[in-house]
Amino acid sequence: MSGEGNVIAWHRRHVLGWRVDMLAAALLGIAAVVWGAWLTREVLEFERQRIVSVSLQSLVESYVAQTARAGVTDDEAERRTKAYLQAVEAAIAGLSDGQTIVLVSEATLGRSVPDVTPAVEAAVARAMTPGPAKGARDGR
Repeated sequence: MSGEGNVIAWHRRHVLGWRVDMLAAALLGIAAVVWGAWLTREVLEFERQRIVSVSLQSLVESYVAQTARAGVTDDEAERRTKAYLQAVEAAIAGLSDGQTIVLVSEATLGRSVPDVTPAVEAAVARAMTPGPAKGARDGR
């Protein structure tokens, strides 16, 4: 009988003018609403993300073929290769806007994501072209 008396005594306690059991229920309800709002925001943020792929293999193969046809010296080929790789890195970094996830197409299964390799190739070509208007940003 003393256990039942403790339960009744617990229900009769008050904190800030509220019964303890009612206060606990209200706090749990508020916590559930806050958690639900946070979860909804996270799901909506995930849905806004875009996933694209880039074929690094085709970019490198294309560059190697162009360099082989150019007939340049080893030092010139090394300098061009460094510049090309920097341009590729800048073009791929230009795709990332906080909402875009860039995958290497050789690592993806299937063709369920858009391939933006041509846009990266165009951006790299613009970056490698000598002149005043160099840029590695693509037109997406």
